[in-house]
Order: sequence, then C-alpha cells, then structure tokens
Amino acid sequence: MIVEVNNLRLYDDYGGFKKFSEHIFKSKVNLLIYISKLFPDADFVFYNILGQYGLIEDVEELLKGIFQRFNIDFTGEKKDFNSSPINNIPKIKVDGKIQTLEDVETIGLLRVEKPENFVCNYTNCYYILENFATRDYGNNVISHIVEIAPKNFVESNLISSLDEVGKKYFVLKLLRGEELCF
Repeated sequence: MIVEVNNLRLYDDYGGFKKFSEHIFKSKVNLLIYISKLFPDADFVFYNILGQYGLIEDVEELLKGIFQRFNIDFTGEKKDFNSSPINNIPKIKVDGKIQTLEDVETIGLLRVEKPENFVCNYTNCYYILENFATRDYGNNVISHIVEIAPKNFVESNLISSLDEVGKKYFVLKLLRGEELCF
C-alpha cells in the first residue's frame, strides 16, 4: 500500500500568526502520527513537506521517529490534493485514490475586520483582528486593544455618533492632541 501526503509544509511561516506557531506545528505532527497508525504497514511518499524554513535533516529525523518506510519527493510537481490541516480539510492518496481525513484536528488562520466575523469552520481557529478593539477577545485572537472612554461631555458628544472603534480612537486622539499609535 502506498500513502501519499502533500503540502504539509512542516516548517512554514504564517505571517502574523507566529504566536500560534507551536500549536500549528503540533497539529501537523499529530496528523502524521494519525496516518502512521491508520496505515501501519504502508509506504509513505511526502511531497512539499519541508515548508519555507524546513531543513531536510530535521524533517527526515522527525519522519524516522513516526514512519517505518517513507520517501520524500523533491520534484516540486503539483498534486491534486492537499494534506495540510491548516485552513483545509486534509486529504491523502491511498493507492492512487483520494481519501479525506475527517477525524484530525484542523486549524483556521483568519484575518477579520470585526469580531462579528469570528466564524470557524475548523476544529480550532486563530484570528487577527485587523481593527482596534476595546476589549480582549481571548487567547485565540491577536488584536490591538485601545481605550476609548471619553473624559468629558464634548468628547462623549462627538464620538457618540461614530460606530467604529477605530474612528472613535482617532477622533479622541486628535481632540486630546495625543500621538496616534498604530
């Protein structure tokens, strides 16, 4: 039996999501462990497994600890399936037939404009909130928290008609003559 795994990219950079890189890596390793147990006697072929910062020696050492028989293909040939658990439901090829892995952890990495857009179609999701926030949204969200409490009636009156945190922050900073921090 031959099991093909594509696009796992073990050592990759997910611009802005560095805070979650350990969890992302663990999710990929857990997928490898899962398929090694699912197909214990198979020959595994890995395509695009290194990632942007992967070293062949490190990847081979990791794979030797999980698989009995494997081969890494460095041809760079495009494949019609994606095994990554990041922003994707992983698929592998088993003897030439694509198979979906539904019982593995998947991670969504999402950039959103506002908290109302925190929608997750994966096991876990991590977010970058690209606008200012007035509160902390938890460990799964990277955001820039600002205080927008008016200090007097004039400030309160001016920002009451504004609906976005960023606009309120900007107006209050201008009114107070404070430096804008982005």
